[in-house]
Amino acid sequence: MPFRAILFDLDNTLLLEDEATERALEQTSDLARRRAGADPEAVAAAAREAAAAVFGASPVFAYADRMGIWWGEALWGRFAGDAHGLAALRAFVPGFRREVWTRALSAAAVSDDALVDELATAYATFRRALTPIDPDALSVLEELGRDHRLALVTNGAPDVQREKLDRTTLAKHFAAIVISAEIGVGKPDPRIFRAALDALEVASGEAVMVGDSLERDIVGARRAGLRSVWLDRAGTAVTEPLAADSRIGSLRELGDSLIGLERVDAFARPA
Repeated sequence: MPFRAILFDLDNTLLLEDEATERALEQTSDLARRRAGADPEAVAAAAREAAAAVFGASPVFAYADRMGIWWGEALWGRFAGDAHGLAALRAFVPGFRREVWTRALSAAAVSDDALVDELATAYATFRRALTPIDPDALSVLEELGRDHRLALVTNGAPDVQREKLDRTTLAKHFAAIVISAEIGVGKPDPRIFRAALDALEVASGEAVMVGDSLERDIVGARRAGLRSVWLDRAGTAVTEPLAADSRIGSLRELGDSLIGLERVDAFARPA
């Protein structure tokens, strides 16, 4: 049976989230060089380390991790919304950003409170200007959207994820957009996948999930009864049995991968 629906992850699947974060870090660190003569590589490395450590040790981390919100977003997101977890993030991020850029400048032997505030603001500005789309994303969505119902299933804060989408033309391709912090559960919880299936009015056996995260996208899809395609751009060495039904190295391979899965299903059915 051909698949009726395809569910897509957003960050590092359709949008290159890590690339955007690194570029914003580089731009902000170069600003520190121009303002104070700081070594930009030292500033960027210290900012990464500080952001991961401070965010991971914070009281908001448990909620953020469940929703799939990470430190790269905490450096620029507004986190609008009435949910208690989002309100806690809003209260947390101003101090978090100052701490990150204070430590980053300190690693380059710079102490300047005004520059700390300037870098915190600049990072958010730089990051908002960057929305790198996978070069194959739009053509793949357009092609597959002719014969399938498409949904976006993404972890994250609603306003942050929708702001990313608003800077692209991706959203128009989806019949449903499901965001973890809007419904209170995040991948790999099966309920977020089922919410997308309900919105599309398809059964789990009629759908496939496409994403870059084995833990969140692939394992979660399996728990929800979906087939899955792992987007593994890095060609990761896997020693344990692969949870995904298929693995691709780029989005342009997705069409052939889906055809292969449908053929496997056809041969598996009794005559």
